[in-house]
Amino acid sequence: MSNIHLNILIQLAKIDGVIVQQEIDLINEVGKANGLSNEEIREAYEEAVSLDLDNLTGLTDDEKYDVIYSVVQLMKIDGKLYNEEIKYCAKMASRLGYDENVLFELMLKIYADPDLCADKASLKKHIQKYLIS
Repeated sequence: MSNIHLNILIQLAKIDGVIVQQEIDLINEVGKANGLSNEEIREAYEEAVSLDLDNLTGLTDDEKYDVIYSVVQLMKIDGKLYNEEIKYCAKMASRLGYDENVLFELMLKIYADPDLCADKASLKKHIQKYLIS
């Protein structure tokens, strides 16, 4: 799961053509949280290729939440939203089995109340109602 998760984030970070330090930091944090070494994370940047999105169907509900949460975090981290980022994130939400409204709900929650990010478990309960498969 960790390589898929990291690959999704790297592809999202590359969409606007510029990977900023905050994006790198978040990607590194997710990689380390998933047990990857610095070398494995560095290799992931070089090897990031288009995903076989069918691989996402085998993820647990917890793993799906972790992916969608970090995707939205990464999308907002540079303070700019690009149409390509939103489309990519909507596609990820759908492939993860979420109603596409989950993306907007997460964006609203994370943007409106950054402190809510600290209470990831509470937000997870709220967001899981959007899981349709």
